[in-house]
Amino acid sequence: MHNSWILALLVASLHSPSFAQTVPEGIHSDAPGESSVCGIIGSDALAITDALRSDPTITEEPSPSKRFETYFSSTETKSWTVTTKADAAYPAVTCVHFFGSNGGTDMQRQMRCDASREACDALFLEFQAHDAVIQKQIRDR
Repeated sequence: MHNSWILALLVASLHSPSFAQTVPEGIHSDAPGESSVCGIIGSDALAITDALRSDPTITEEPSPSKRFETYFSSTETKSWTVTTKADAAYPAVTCVHFFGSNGGTDMQRQMRCDASREACDALFLEFQAHDAVIQKQIRDR
């Protein structure tokens, strides 16, 4: 079973990307070729998205935003967000994995973005801000 409330918090709170900031060097790396995003492997973001869609243990759920498609694992606490052509960072796929840590819940995010550096940085910073909100809500529970 997946935690739909986590997706609702994440997607409902997403704002339009801002291109004013960039991600500091060392946070990301140029990754031409094959990548793994939470165990889903593909040669680029579009191939990872195709692999998500074809995996029988992963289901798509409606997204309240035209910017994103959302997918959940039926076997693990992982969810993926895929940008649509409506988003400046298309094509990109990001995954968040929730896991037990020190008696609580922690999360880890991975992302593959094949758009411009500016658009990818904005998307990364957007998700980083939302992850901080979710982590605070988890801690405060």
